[in-house]
Amino acid sequence: MDHRTPLININKETTAIRRLFSRNRIKISTGIISVAIVIVCATAILTPMFISKHKNTTPPLPASINLSDSTTVFSTNKLPMSGSTIDYRLMPYVGNGHVATVIFSDFIYMNGIFNGENGTSHRARIPSTLNWQFRINSSSSLYSLDVASGAFTEELEDNQVRVERRIFASQEYTELLITYVIVTRLGSTGNPIIVPVEVNEQTTSVDFNLTVMSRDDKCVFLAGKTHQVENNRFQRDVLPLFVYYTPLPANGLQLGAHETNHTYIFVTSLDTQQDRAKRSFDYASTERQPDQLWSAHVSRWNNIWSNGSIEIRGDDELQRQIYGAFYYILSSLPPLSSLSEHKQFYGLSPGTLSWGGMNGESYSGHSFWDMETWMYPPVLLFYPTLAKEMLSYRIAMNNSAASNADLFGYEGWRFPWESAHTGVDVTPDCCPTGRLYEMHITGDIAFAARQYIAATKDQKWLISEMGGDLIYETAHFWASRAIYNPNRKQFEILMVLPPDEDAQPFKNNSAYTNAIASLSIELANQVSCITKKPVPQAWLNVSRNLYIPFDNVSQIHLEYENFDPKHTIIKQADVVLLGFPLMWPMSEQIRRNDLLTYAPLTRDDGPAMTWSMHGIGYIELNDFDSAEKYFRHSYEIYVRKPFNVWTETQQGVGAVNFITGAGGFLQAVLFGYGGIRLTLNELVIMPPKSLPNQSTNLIFHGLKYQGATLDLTMDSQMYQLYVRALDNASQPLVYEHDQQHGILHATDLLHFPVATRLSIHPATPICP
Repeated sequence: MDHRTPLININKETTAIRRLFSRNRIKISTGIISVAIVIVCATAILTPMFISKHKNTTPPLPASINLSDSTTVFSTNKLPMSGSTIDYRLMPYVGNGHVATVIFSDFIYMNGIFNGENGTSHRARIPSTLNWQFRINSSSSLYSLDVASGAFTEELEDNQVRVERRIFASQEYTELLITYVIVTRLGSTGNPIIVPVEVNEQTTSVDFNLTVMSRDDKCVFLAGKTHQVENNRFQRDVLPLFVYYTPLPANGLQLGAHETNHTYIFVTSLDTQQDRAKRSFDYASTERQPDQLWSAHVSRWNNIWSNGSIEIRGDDELQRQIYGAFYYILSSLPPLSSLSEHKQFYGLSPGTLSWGGMNGESYSGHSFWDMETWMYPPVLLFYPTLAKEMLSYRIAMNNSAASNADLFGYEGWRFPWESAHTGVDVTPDCCPTGRLYEMHITGDIAFAARQYIAATKDQKWLISEMGGDLIYETAHFWASRAIYNPNRKQFEILMVLPPDEDAQPFKNNSAYTNAIASLSIELANQVSCITKKPVPQAWLNVSRNLYIPFDNVSQIHLEYENFDPKHTIIKQADVVLLGFPLMWPMSEQIRRNDLLTYAPLTRDDGPAMTWSMHGIGYIELNDFDSAEKYFRHSYEIYVRKPFNVWTETQQGVGAVNFITGAGGFLQAVLFGYGGIRLTLNELVIMPPKSLPNQSTNLIFHGLKYQGATLDLTMDSQMYQLYVRALDNASQPLVYEHDQQHGILHATDLLHFPVATRLSIHPATPICP
């Protein structure tokens, strides 16, 4: 296979899609853009030199990269098995933020479609139209996930024919799941060939009342509704579903006596609106040629990777991990560009859009703090419009959040621990402590809003898209939740469950919860000049006088009041999150003490994302050996071959396609080895004197900051920042490094020694 790398189109040359659909090959090439996941830096790595700033009239040309298939295509000749059946837990999925399915599995899932009441709510199982199998005695087989173009390919061959099946969730029209099959004759013509197919067609579901409305040899039309509403107060009616799909030929796939090859296309279109589902089905099945559908899909994936990506040089295995992690997250998010009508996004679940159809399976498709704390930050830095979609889900659930706060006797918006279609708390009855006490999620959502404003300074979102309401009402909740302790002369937040879920059933004064509550209230004040929502002094008194448990003898933050570090084991990262991502003020020594104390207290079987935070912390302290140990631990034992599927736990599997862990891993690359810090006032870049694993260069392509698109390249001695583009509507950005400072311009190139601090910030602060 020939997979090439997409290069930055610096000169904005017109792309021309060449031949896209040939055997064993998925390729887009242009003068400057070619399909794969990585985008090459605009210049080569610089050798050590004096600090300088270049103004280029002609942008430096990108260096070419020739990547092996191993970094972009995950292949095997044997599928993962559990006994005699496919182990679907370790199979990849295809998705586009609207629909998703695990390859060859029995179900398709749709964004926002849940069945079940309150704590029994789960993703509604739509019978798959893609789970049929060829019945040939193949002498060779190959199964490949191409993360460059978001497609899965199966290739089988016997002594008569070669069969190639390609499956993808269209980025052009998100209602569509498309399967191509190419049957190729291996011998001479003269006799017809039939490829038998085992059909697993199902037109019923335990989650829908489905009816076959019509059927012919061109199209089957299913319609129905879910059985139960999630909550009578916030959902008036059960949810509709309309499915159009191409039926399989009753007698198998035929190759005529004089045909050397034949291409079949099977289209599935799903939506909650019948006209939209039908329109997309007709478009794909009758109005467009197969190669046009494919090229439109691949060009949009190309656009995704051209907008932002991470490149590793010198370590192909690490590059594979990065590609896979981004692919599995992005495939559950809406496309950057689509011809489909915009739809409300309903959040990221720890197990992606492709799982969650049964109670307890991958958390039933519910959204947790995982979305904002673990998956959101790497998305924000490269794709801020998608980060905004993630926040839009929380804003759309504002009525439920207000009701949830009122239910417990508080004000503002309190978001539920587990959320699905309506935004009410759908935590199952097995886990009442999460529903009752794990309220730090409200602060996590506010912190994500902080990061969004820091990265974009999106005043429209604050003023007219309810972003300001989100920030104000989450602060309102925390101000109403805190109580004053006259003996301590400080405010407290009692009866909470911290991120460490082993601290059952609840504790008082979680350090993490209190810190993020304080930041939430302060954020409302910091943007009040834009939102015109002044923060009462009483709220500020709370935020500036919240009790954070601390041991003066050992000089560590205590996870909660009366925490005993000598006799307690914790589940996952908690106090270490104060250092990052919260960047809570503390000395380097206290940061070190926290890491040294809590790392050995953390359960060995803790979830995947925990170790990435320890890795970031040790990089801050220049302990690169410990950092690499934790960095490797964050992914090596959680990613399962052959398709690099993330699992939640080390022993067994836990939740699968566990993009919470993938998000934590990507954060370790960006904020650990990339040395990036994002605050309301500035973007700080200070790469450490170390690169991950065996890599020689680390490159971030398409970082977004307040109207600027930046490419950051680093080796073990120098780093450089190339200003790829600037939004003319944005206010000027100022850079500062040591004694140097100035205004950034498009095509500027800055280069500095690693472990030195570069600050970029707007000429005027958010609220002067």
